[in-house]
Amino acid sequence: MLKQSLTALLLCGSLSPMLAIAPATVAQPAHTPPGYRNFENLNLTPEQRQQLQAVRQQYQSRMEQTRNQLRTAKEELRQMMSGTASDDQIRAKHQQVRELENQLASLRFESMLAMRSILTPQQRQTLATQMQQRRPGNRPMRPQQQQ
Repeated sequence: MLKQSLTALLLCGSLSPMLAIAPATVAQPAHTPPGYRNFENLNLTPEQRQQLQAVRQQYQSRMEQTRNQLRTAKEELRQMMSGTASDDQIRAKHQQVRELENQLASLRFESMLAMRSILTPQQRQTLATQMQQRRPGNRPMRPQQQQ
């Protein structure tokens, strides 16, 4: 159970880049929507491509707005820490940062679930394998010790 949970968390974290918009300088095959190069080798149907694009569009603006709010709140917190703000004001700003981080994580998770529902089980497995191979350092996870 723990192993499955850890695998699911890794998959969640590795799927979040799927929502990022690929830079214009990155060559994309004509059949792959921008920002979806992770889906290149999944043999997506045209319907799946369309559905994935719709999910991306659905979450993209909300995620960008939350990221901008988070960036602003973090900068305000940094300024408050070096300024004359009271401890209570700094705590309140820190709480705001944490709430925005949670909102962003929830949006990423929900978008991942929406995309996951579009893929077949085989496509999910292929994507998980691809994402692990592209992971920085390409180090496999250490097995959890039994207690």
